[in-house]
Amino acid sequence: MMQINNSFQKNANISMVAQLLWKQPGISRVEIARQLDLYRSTVSNIINSLIEHGVVFEEKEGAATPLGGRKPISLILNDQFGCVIGLEIQPSGYHAVIINVFGTVLHAASGSLPDVSFDKMTATIIDELLPKVASLELPLLGICVGLPGIIDSSQGIIVRSDPFHLKTHVFASAFSAKYNVPVMVENDANCLAWMELANNRGDNLSSFICLNAEYHLKESRFGERSGMGVGMGLAIGGTVYSGSKNAAGEFVSISWRNSGTGQTGLPAEVMNSVESDPAAFEQWVVDLFTSFVSVVSVLDPAVVFFHGELARHSAKVLEITGKRVPQFDALLQRSACSVVFGDGSEFSVATGAALMFFLYLFSVPGTSTGQIGRSIDWDTVFKLTGSV
Repeated sequence: MMQINNSFQKNANISMVAQLLWKQPGISRVEIARQLDLYRSTVSNIINSLIEHGVVFEEKEGAATPLGGRKPISLILNDQFGCVIGLEIQPSGYHAVIINVFGTVLHAASGSLPDVSFDKMTATIIDELLPKVASLELPLLGICVGLPGIIDSSQGIIVRSDPFHLKTHVFASAFSAKYNVPVMVENDANCLAWMELANNRGDNLSSFICLNAEYHLKESRFGERSGMGVGMGLAIGGTVYSGSKNAAGEFVSISWRNSGTGQTGLPAEVMNSVESDPAAFEQWVVDLFTSFVSVVSVLDPAVVFFHGELARHSAKVLEITGKRVPQFDALLQRSACSVVFGDGSEFSVATGAALMFFLYLFSVPGTSTGQIGRSIDWDTVFKLTGSV
């Protein structure tokens, strides 16, 4: 059995207990100790601390055991212990949410991008959200940002984001110092993978692909080419896989050639009209899914999630793939891989970015998610909630 013997072990044990409460609301101290192989006294100390800091509260007593004895007390995470800002920034505008620990959206907003530098633009958007945070009367625990590009989330660095003309841009540490809360930055498709990990936490879904597509206009201030932008978020073994150079999920189709621009080799006139011309949309879908077949075959995911324009046009996508890319459906059946379409919400990336905060907070340092970007500890959270 494990005991709290140092700061590292203390944070690890708190994270394990909080994660179990997040996955199994209403669980008792006895059951927590059994599932985590912790001493009951250790669990009681952790729960008492979390109650004292307003993170957990006790609910009604459960049913008595068959042998009589003391009724177990149900434990619930307090959905009022804090909130997180999630922000998606695209060349065409931004989407933002404020969520609680269960992913409930407490506030959502969208808008155009101010005509200033990237950092000033981001700060302006955050500053507009802070009064709403104050009105909710919940402590702000963190700010998480998702955007297109290659992101080193462990270091908080935007390695390269072509749409915003950024390269080796130190982001998270500067904004964390500015707002005095943990700040994280992540690739937009990866944010969707974090969202699905959070939303499916009770089912322990650990390996899947998120495919996202969003239409971008050339007329936007940063835009260089109209068309669908495609990204993949890969979850492997319960965490989001970034790759050796943080470029996992960067997509190019089988029609792409080195001399071309964008992600496909489709003509510019096709890409410019994907959103308005059904024939162009069909050509793009065929190119995308023909390319995607080998990805699914190699990675062997349990589920493929479709988001963005793919979710908003799910019926049309299924019709086109069934007719023009039958090998995709055949592969899904052969590998017993499920397909799930998201709700097409424009706030999905922002929500995923914010949920990433809680996945980090509830992870165990040194394992899986806990190895990546472990910049959030419980002492920091307790200080932000004003309970220290």
